[in-house]
Amino acid sequence: MSYASAAKALAAAGSVIVTTHINPDGDGVGAGLALVHALEGLGKQVRFLCPSRVVSTYAFLPGFARIAVVADAAQAAAQAPADVMISCDAGDRERLGAVAEVRRGTLINLDHHITNTRFGDINLVDVAGESSGVVVEGLLRRMKMPLDRTLAECLYTTIVFDTGRFMHSNTTAHTFRWTAKLLDAGIDAAAINRALTYTKKPKDLQIQKLAIENLRVDDVEPRLAGIVLSAAAVAAVGEPEDWGDLVEVPRSLAGNEVAYLLREGKDGKTVRASLRSNPPFAVGPVAQAFGGGGHLQAAGCTFIGDLASAEREITARLRQALQEPRV
Repeated sequence: MSYASAAKALAAAGSVIVTTHINPDGDGVGAGLALVHALEGLGKQVRFLCPSRVVSTYAFLPGFARIAVVADAAQAAAQAPADVMISCDAGDRERLGAVAEVRRGTLINLDHHITNTRFGDINLVDVAGESSGVVVEGLLRRMKMPLDRTLAECLYTTIVFDTGRFMHSNTTAHTFRWTAKLLDAGIDAAAINRALTYTKKPKDLQIQKLAIENLRVDDVEPRLAGIVLSAAAVAAVGEPEDWGDLVEVPRSLAGNEVAYLLREGKDGKTVRASLRSNPPFAVGPVAQAFGGGGHLQAAGCTFIGDLASAEREITARLRQALQEPRV
């Protein structure tokens, strides 16, 4: 992997743009903000540009207010160039949206997804990392950056998010050893957990109610369950700021092994799919089959077509995945 190459490029840079993927999550935001604080500590000029709005769930993180949205070509063209752009947690260049068009020198692709397309000039893709935050910490360690409380708060958010609060199959002994280092830096883990969990708005609960009303257990394969939401149904209650972990509703059923959430786009021509599974079953290949990606047990994609077609084709592949367990 390219820890040394990435460290060398950042050390030589005077200006750096940090970015993450469209619809950023706790891993991309936390990893990006950790880099912002660390690189500024080294005297770099740093900007955090995001291709879409960041939900207020992460407003407690230090530096959140500095994240700027660059959502279209005009906004990208108006940005000053940077010596280095470092992308956090994006599996391919398209996931960077308009930010990919900002003028820059070297592009560092920092990620941990096995489906990453290696789109950077330097590809720091460590698939052994439980989160992109783990990869960031490894990079900063090689740059001799001390782990302070500010960095640890950002990095702790990444590990909580990407391990599903330490419930996903990527949680290992290393996860807890690494997390213990963050707690040793003085963070208030309980306060961060509350900020990530107990911040729902009434609209969020309305969406959860709608999800439960549209919950279905597969007639053919009872270990498969999911939620299918039409654009009209969502519009009737109002779209939430953050779709969060709604896919965990079907996953919470006793006996469930594979769960899905299908959300129809407003144009009626696309469907966003979030997929989850328990080992040894894998949903990553299903997401890849429709142009998406992620992890073996947590993945997503955008299906091109109507909602009925998406449900039919995706559930067929998920049933097949339940017949083909992977180690």
